Amino acid sequence: MEDKELQSVSGEQVEDMTPDYLTAIKELKQNSVDRSKYDELRAENKRLLDAVVNGQPAEREESKPEVNIDDLRHKLFSSEEQTNLEYITNVLNLRKALIESGKEDPFVPQGSKYNPTQADYEKANRVAQVLQEMVDDSNGDPHVFLNEYQRRVKK
Repeated sequence: MEDKELQSVSGEQVEDMTPDYLTAIKELKQNSVDRSKYDELRAENKRLLDAVVNGQPAEREESKPEVNIDDLRHKLFSSEEQTNLEYITNVLNLRKALIESGKEDPFVPQGSKYNPTQADYEKANRVAQVLQEMVDDSNGDPHVFLNEYQRRVKK
C-alpha cells in the first residue's frame, strides 16, 4: 500500500537499478584485493617498519632457484659411483624438494592400510635432522661421514 502512495506522491515511475548494481559489484570485485593477501602484505610492511625503527637491517628474501624433482631423482638413483655422503645429501635434497612442493614426506611410512600419526612425522623429522647433522659435521669428507654414520646409527 505504501508503494502506491509513494508513486502517487512523487508522480514518477521507479526505475529498476539492478543491472547497475550488478555492474558496480563486478567492478569492485575486479579491482579489489583478497583480504588474506592484504593482511599478509600489511603484516610484512609492519615487520619491515619495526625493523627500520629499531635499527635492524631489513631481511631480504632471496629467490631460490627452482628445484627440479625429476633431476634430483635421476641424480639419486642413476649414479652408481656415489659415496655414502653424496647419496644421503641427494636423499635429503629430494625430501626437502618434495615437501616444499606439497607432496608427502618420503621418510613417513605410507600405505593403503596405514594412516601415519603425528609420531611418524616427528620420527621422520628427527631422522632427517640427524642425517643432516652428520652431513654438516663431515664437511664434505666421505670418510668422516662414514665414521659419523657408524657412530650414530644403531644396528
